[in-house]
Amino acid sequence: MELSHLCKAHVVLPSIAITILLWFLKSIKVSHHEKLLKSSPSVGLGTTWLSWPFALLKSLTRTRELVFQGYSDFSKSNRFFVLPTIDRGGLLVIPPRQIKRLYGLPEDVLDVKTTGNNTIQTRWTVWDDEVAENNFQMNVIRHQITRNLNILTPPIAEELAKGFDREWGTDTKSWKTISVWTSALRLIAGAANGAFCGAPLCRNEDFLTRLRDHAMCVFAGALIINSTPGPIRWISGYLIGWTSYFLFLRVCRVCLPFVKQRLENTAKLRLDPTFPWTPPEDGLQWIIDECYATNEPAQLDPVRVTHRLVFMNDISMHSTSYTVQNVILDLAAADPSLGHIESLREESARVLKEAGGSWTRQAVTKLKLVDSVVRESMHLSPFNSVGLPRTVIDPHGVTVQQGESIWNIPQGTILTIPVEPIHYDDSIYPGAKQFQPFRFAQPGAVRDIVDHAVEASASESGHETMAKGLAPSTPGFNSEQKQSATIDDAFLGFGFGKHACPGRFFALNEVKIFVAHMVLHYDIEHLKEGRARMTPLIWLNIPLFNNINVRVRRREPVY
Repeated sequence: MELSHLCKAHVVLPSIAITILLWFLKSIKVSHHEKLLKSSPSVGLGTTWLSWPFALLKSLTRTRELVFQGYSDFSKSNRFFVLPTIDRGGLLVIPPRQIKRLYGLPEDVLDVKTTGNNTIQTRWTVWDDEVAENNFQMNVIRHQITRNLNILTPPIAEELAKGFDREWGTDTKSWKTISVWTSALRLIAGAANGAFCGAPLCRNEDFLTRLRDHAMCVFAGALIINSTPGPIRWISGYLIGWTSYFLFLRVCRVCLPFVKQRLENTAKLRLDPTFPWTPPEDGLQWIIDECYATNEPAQLDPVRVTHRLVFMNDISMHSTSYTVQNVILDLAAADPSLGHIESLREESARVLKEAGGSWTRQAVTKLKLVDSVVRESMHLSPFNSVGLPRTVIDPHGVTVQQGESIWNIPQGTILTIPVEPIHYDDSIYPGAKQFQPFRFAQPGAVRDIVDHAVEASASESGHETMAKGLAPSTPGFNSEQKQSATIDDAFLGFGFGKHACPGRFFALNEVKIFVAHMVLHYDIEHLKEGRARMTPLIWLNIPLFNNINVRVRRREPVY
């Protein structure tokens, strides 16, 4: 038996080594469109014949640095540049002034869906092809959940209140140390599922933990699969795929009986309108309604319905938690003498009192300073250095301006936007790297990229109040304020164009309630040493592997 294993090792290990070597050598030879990419301006490429494979390896830790270099050298001169990445190959980075035109092209020219599926490797991470391809759960987020925020806001607020009591405590006399990332995940998971499936699941800590583990596997696993050399990608694909499936089954063990009961009650009510049961107004019920609308009985399979519910969590949980974590850290690190938290607290107390002490959708929309601080935090800590990938699928390619020349981008090229450099551009955001919590509460605080390219810079005096980060004193100051969910080419926290994040209104509603409840009910100890920044990993900015802690203490709210 040992000899047999030894023989297999002698065969398998050299085979893997040879395969990796072949991939490494193959990467030196590039296809037609990659040759064109390599002939264009680029960053991170040396002059040796091994420069391309070495650039791909280098991208693991230096992508963020190279994006900023390319933005300075090429993007600001309205030129495209190539960014080598180990998981996506050569990305063509779009100069800001051409974003609107290119991302306005039709889907038969610039692909979104398949590119997105490749990013999270749905072939491996989503076992049910029907869930990945016929993903009408996204329509539930885009339409029903967005339209029904007035119904969903009270349960979200209720679950956040219960979650804060559980995670941050109710002791007003002593400080408690919390792990920011861990508590953010738990709080957001509970609040989101207050809208997605309701009680008791949204309060089941085992269910929420298993959802978190599955979502982590999907996104981290997809990154690993994409970064694996093509000839052996099936190895990481199977490993991640089976792990994802195992974690999905763990979620099913907790929630499948709940889903089956919901399906059974729905079927009875459809057969007999007098059946004594009122369908809940939540994401799960709307998924079930969509399943019935297809007239395909297979869509009502309890495991498939559960898979759609889990997928909704996968795409929302970590991004929203990431935003919340950064808001907490930004506020904790800000100079207390500037009174940022006091201004947020005053606004939150006033709005909540006007709403009769309970959060409603209408009340949340009045949280103008809270909205601004959320957007400012998203501006300072975007989820990615480059993002929003699109693939050119038109056989004739896409014609663009490259400096003074006309250039054709061939079919198969992946385009991307330099998100973080745009957010850190001082010509768009004065004092771009400074935390100015009420920056977005100022009319005209952020210049549109295209307009700014042809207009003179705003005078320094026009930004004095904003640079101090102070709350404007007049109640009506923000009548022209852009909301956090607004999509433009200077603020890319929720994407751009018609394919922007479908759940942005839901997410912002949730985050704003989170921040308002937090400042009303808790003090956060000042981080004297400043806040830790996110760790760059390829094109992502991720929380540090060791959780960041802050100390909090319950306070008695006055409103």
